[in-house]
Amino acid sequence: MDLILLSDLTFGNTRFWAYFLSTSYPCGLLERTDETMYDLVQQVLPVDTQWSDTFTKSYDGVFEDSDGYLNDPTTLVASLEGDDVLEIEFHPGDTIFYINGEEIGCTGPHWKLWVLSCERIRRLLALPDGPVLFQLLLPMAVLTPEEAAEIRPLLLQHLSALGVTPPVLPAMADCLLSGLVRQIG
Repeated sequence: MDLILLSDLTFGNTRFWAYFLSTSYPCGLLERTDETMYDLVQQVLPVDTQWSDTFTKSYDGVFEDSDGYLNDPTTLVASLEGDDVLEIEFHPGDTIFYINGEEIGCTGPHWKLWVLSCERIRRLLALPDGPVLFQLLLPMAVLTPEEAAEIRPLLLQHLSALGVTPPVLPAMADCLLSGLVRQIG
């Protein structure tokens, strides 16, 4: 398993974040323009498919051979609050999220989202590397419209740190949040 370190994923690593943002929000859609996160990311960040293919260990035929899943994917392992451990596996066809060895969700073609409360991901901000952990687990969050409005300024700040600028900046935040808001109940 190729391990990546949390310290490698600062907001200065624009190739990683371009890849992550463009693939981790399958339900994100900016309805007024019919743009997805991938569309918006391409406008402002370097989407480097050669880099992402190397990062995910993609190869010609990976989808025919294994439906895009590898036995030895690139994996991030990081400590969360308490004794919780986050693992994120980056496969050519999916990104799978684990906490304490239990799969909590994924963002690929058979996505499983809306599993972490807004409060849970907000608590990550108090940890060392909190903003990065927050962004890494945000795809697994479920938000009410009110919570989305509350975290939007923070999201704008994080996206700005990546170099995203207006007019794409607010559009990207809105698109991302659109994929996280789900009416609960």
